[in-house]
Amino acid sequence: MQEAEWIDRYIKPLVTSKGAFELTDDVAVLTPYETTIVTMDTLVEAVHFLAADPLDTVGRKLLRVNISDIYAKGAAPGEALLSIAWPRHRDEVEFAALMAGIGDDLEAFNVSLIGGDLVTTDGPLILSLTLTGQIIGPAAIHRNGAKAGDGIFVTGQIGFGDVGLAAAQRGDCEDLAARYRVPVLAPLQAAAAVATHATASMDISDGLLLDAQRLCKASRVGLVLDLDCVPLAEPSDDLAIVIRQCTGGDDYQILMTAPADRDLTNFTRIGRVVEGDGLGLKWRGNTVDLPDILGFLH
Repeated sequence: MQEAEWIDRYIKPLVTSKGAFELTDDVAVLTPYETTIVTMDTLVEAVHFLAADPLDTVGRKLLRVNISDIYAKGAAPGEALLSIAWPRHRDEVEFAALMAGIGDDLEAFNVSLIGGDLVTTDGPLILSLTLTGQIIGPAAIHRNGAKAGDGIFVTGQIGFGDVGLAAAQRGDCEDLAARYRVPVLAPLQAAAAVATHATASMDISDGLLLDAQRLCKASRVGLVLDLDCVPLAEPSDDLAIVIRQCTGGDDYQILMTAPADRDLTNFTRIGRVVEGDGLGLKWRGNTVDLPDILGFLH
């Protein structure tokens, strides 16, 4: 790989922010939002994506797992720094595909790439993105504000990461596999709803049950989820299948608490916040035990 040539050929065309100085400097100047938040996620080959996944989809997933964090704080995405550790055995055609996918979602989500780093390695492929966000409301919404009496809400459907990964591994049902490779995020309007209504919020990345437990611990309250109400990728009358989809991870939806009487577009109410602590589950009106594994543990 000729690092400088690949940067000129594939990365520089995606850099449009004036603060990036056309990648001619060692630093970039961030756009000065009134309140800025920042997040970073890393994708590692064979851990967060399959080695055989098309690299344009991997590039899009990298953007979306970060944007999901920003949306869940009630913010709009802003500027990004990209780090690529590129395996020597992968060729330029694959690199071009990766950057095409990244470019597609930079444009789709109005994100400005302002710099980063590119190195070669013996493998695996490792991608990191640092993303800023501009707060929509007066402050970012954290995990620690849930109050007893609040409702619990989610965007989208839960379980596409789990059932889509299984489809990708089997090599069938391309529509499901596509939902694993490129998560479908909630619209920006959902981030505005977080900013306006949420008492606590986070994105669901490691599984609904595990992330719900994290939220209740941060807020020092109890959460009771009605599994019958969870919008699933594959609805089922089998509790084991429901639990599997709620613990599989890679959902990249918003989990938030808000006053229970709110009728929120793009959200489904799936439970309630109660006094006490810990996570509880209901199924068909009955209390059920938590599974031994609540989600994906890194």
